[in-house]
This record gives sequence, C-alpha cells and structure tokens, in this order.
Amino acid sequence: MTVAELIKVLTQIEDQETRVMVRGYERGVNNIEDIIPAIENIALDVNDEWYYGRHEVQNFDHEYRDKQIVQAIILTGHNASMGSK
Repeated sequence: MTVAELIKVLTQIEDQETRVMVRGYERGVNNIEDIIPAIENIALDVNDEWYYGRHEVQNFDHEYRDKQIVQAIILTGHNASMGSK
C-alpha cells in the first residue's frame, strides 16, 4: 500500500475521530505509538516463515542483493503500560 492509497482509504471513513490501531503480538490490539518519520529501506518477500513478517528491513547485518528494495514508512504499536488508555 502506498501513502496515497492509505490516505484515500482513510479519507473515506465518515467519522474522522475513529482510532487507528495495530494488532498485538499474540492477542489484542495496540494504539499506534510511532510513525517512524525516516523512510526505511525494505527488502521485499524475504521471509517464508508464518511467524515472521513477509518483508525485512534492509540493514548492515543482512544484505538482500537479489531482492527488490523499496522505501516504506513503518507504523508501530506497543504496550506502553497496562494502566494507560
């Protein structure tokens, strides 16, 4: 999904105060806590295991020379504290 595609989907939501969340690791959902402003280089289609994400952040430990590399913005969520809302 591109930024333009995401904006198009989100602008079609009638209630613009609707929360946006991400799935938790095993269960539940979390607030989006971060939108990494720096664009990450992502190697596409590198993981086959069901418990890994399909794509991988390109870093100095692993170079994916034979894979397509794209730039992406990463949305993340975490359990900041059990008492927060």
